[in-house]
Amino acid sequence: MAYLPSAYVQTLGRKLTEITRVQSWWSYKFSPVLATFYATACFTGAPVWPLVPKLLLLLLSLVVGATYVSVINDWTDLYDDRIGGKYNHMAGKSKVFPALLVAGCLLVGLGMGVYFWQWNPASGWLYLGPWITFSCYSLPPIRLKNRGLLGVLADASGSHLFPQLLTASLAAAWIGHSLPVLWYVALGAWAWACGIRNILRHQLDDVEADAKAGVHTWVRVRGPQFTRQIGRTAIFPIEVVSFSLLLVLGQQLWPVLFLLPYLLLEGFKWRLWGNRAKILDPQARVLLNEYYEVFYPLALLLTLASHHPADLLVVGLHLLLFAGCFWQTAKYLGWASSLTMRKTLHRLQ
Repeated sequence: MAYLPSAYVQTLGRKLTEITRVQSWWSYKFSPVLATFYATACFTGAPVWPLVPKLLLLLLSLVVGATYVSVINDWTDLYDDRIGGKYNHMAGKSKVFPALLVAGCLLVGLGMGVYFWQWNPASGWLYLGPWITFSCYSLPPIRLKNRGLLGVLADASGSHLFPQLLTASLAAAWIGHSLPVLWYVALGAWAWACGIRNILRHQLDDVEADAKAGVHTWVRVRGPQFTRQIGRTAIFPIEVVSFSLLLVLGQQLWPVLFLLPYLLLEGFKWRLWGNRAKILDPQARVLLNEYYEVFYPLALLLTLASHHPADLLVVGLHLLLFAGCFWQTAKYLGWASSLTMRKTLHRLQ
């Protein structure tokens, strides 16, 4: 009997992990979001360590929202996924626990929204944004997922645009320093372009299943070839230009320097395994995503720590929170360094 509580907690944890699909969005979405918090702190010259409790509260609020999104998305996709032959985490499971989870998320989310509103009304609206857009994206009768371009814009807004702008807005409010409009414009353009590129990649991956289910995504409406073309010629250039503007506005050297090891690592993966990152291809890694997740936040944190030594603790906290992606990148860097040294020594002999 003494082991029942522990076993129950483990079972509940596994159930939550499966239903919320946390592994698919944890590092990919939230490490770049925290990087925006660090970039804002660098821009204003403020230390992050005194703001860690608020930073963790922001992260919790985003996790609650992402959990809500994951549950309602799978819930409303049950029929389409069955017709399309896709795996759905809700299939064959009781609907009671997901319903309670959604209710709990809504209650906690409401409290978070009120708290953010008190700091800054704009932040309250920005926090509300993903809840509205993803509800419209998934839930009938609106169900923007089935409405071509509107579905793409809704997903990109809810998953990237609103969380990034919310982070900058709250960071500025908590630090007590206003940000220029151009900072928000560059951040918003970068976030939106990232979100559009990633949802288009997801739709390209699901195009056959969506065709079977009769779901009218943007890729289904315009076709894979046009989607890849618009991604390469329009969306990706906007992403690169707006992110470059962020780097220029931030006036920090380390994020620029950290592009070099990222690009060298990409070259190593391509040369050794033929594993090439691409702009918009469901069968390949997404170009720049690993930089946004690993190299960019680490460069900003090291910049902060060079001015505020206590922020070294934030470096450790970030590495702990996103240990999986950092450990994977560290292993690849270790292999690349080892092979490079061996080849160098062999040539010198």
